[in-house]
Amino acid sequence: MNRLYKRFYQVFLSVSSSIALWPTVIAALFLLLGFFTFYFERTPAGIYLEKQLGFINSEPENARLILNTVVSGIISLLVFSFSMVMIVLGQATSHLSPRVIPGLISQKTNQVVLGIYVGTILYTLILILSFKPGEENTSVPVLGVLLTVLFGITCVSLFVYFIHTISRAIKPDTILTRIYKASQAALRKEVQGTSENQALRTAMNTEKWFELPSKEGGYLRQIEIENLNRIAKREDLMIEIPVSIGKFIVPGLPFLRLNKDIRENESLHDAIQDCFIFSLEEVLVFSFETGLRQISEVAVKALSPGINDPGTALSAIDFLTLLFLQRMEAIAPNCLLDEHQQVRIIKHPTPLQDLLYRFLTPIRTYGKADVMVVRKLLLCLNHLLYADLQNQAHTVVLSEQIKAIRDDADQSLQNPKDRDQIDLVLQDLNQHFHTSADKITLLSGTPAHA
Repeated sequence: MNRLYKRFYQVFLSVSSSIALWPTVIAALFLLLGFFTFYFERTPAGIYLEKQLGFINSEPENARLILNTVVSGIISLLVFSFSMVMIVLGQATSHLSPRVIPGLISQKTNQVVLGIYVGTILYTLILILSFKPGEENTSVPVLGVLLTVLFGITCVSLFVYFIHTISRAIKPDTILTRIYKASQAALRKEVQGTSENQALRTAMNTEKWFELPSKEGGYLRQIEIENLNRIAKREDLMIEIPVSIGKFIVPGLPFLRLNKDIRENESLHDAIQDCFIFSLEEVLVFSFETGLRQISEVAVKALSPGINDPGTALSAIDFLTLLFLQRMEAIAPNCLLDEHQQVRIIKHPTPLQDLLYRFLTPIRTYGKADVMVVRKLLLCLNHLLYADLQNQAHTVVLSEQIKAIRDDADQSLQNPKDRDQIDLVLQDLNQHFHTSADKITLLSGTPAHA
């Protein structure tokens, strides 16, 4: 059953991320509405309602003209709208990052607009097919023509809204804000259970636990955590999950740690493996680290010679700073307990050191010759140091990043004015270090003072 569910879930993820999902659903509803209208027109209630709509011209030729005009106009709007979508996706790929494409495609508002376009066309075609040559005015679907006119007016209004939203969707600030909000929501969901239990506040040594190799490979898309928890309780297991959603897993390599060795128990191994859904395609489930990666790649793309948009890179660093600050406040591990308050599932978040290295290093590498980018990176770490001033939990990690940025700036920045600006920021950073050994040497070569 789990294997069938895994296959179904993989298909569901592929369908749900498609731009054609909601247009197809809405078009099907309009198609059903067309057949229902065709049937309703011939009921006593429909005949009575048509008599109340006597102000509508019921001449067959006029009704056919109205329907033909509406369907041809909506087809033109549909073609133009889809062309705009393709242009936006192309610009987003070339100017920002291909990884932001799923977010643009999955926007429900644009899909709904396109769905109403397609649905109105299908609805109108159904009404046109209901005309029978040689019959009198009684065959004219008066109510259907009225609804077609209303749908046409709605489509024109939605076209104006669509142009407004699609023109804003390509703006870097809009895309960065959307990714930032989605990352915030993913982080809140990730740490939701962490704040409710204190079982892992004391360190639990899992280094001597037994490692379990993966039988499948690919990107980890989903973890059926509840099923995994039930298996752990039934078999009296404790399971540590060191991998996160979006990681690429290689078959045969360890991806779990357990307090018992179950490698010889093939059925139990298969049951645990079935709780993890893999795919060779890039992961579509949005996570906190996915948001960090997308923002980092937008910054790197903006710093490329072909784009040359350092302003977008600076904004991206600001958003990364906010997300790193929130990660520092929610760095505790998460776990699931059974009814006896026994730890069963342990999930550790990615250490801040790894996050900083993975998502700030590309920006540092591509922007080390830009004094404004270097300065912004140092200011980012300055904010993180200030937030960690009381706990001093991440001072060493942040200091390593500052030294790496300082070393790159020392080799790449030659202008004395630029070096002076970096030294001013380094002096502010040194105020957070209490000993001379921890302080950062300035670009001028002047040793930092205690």
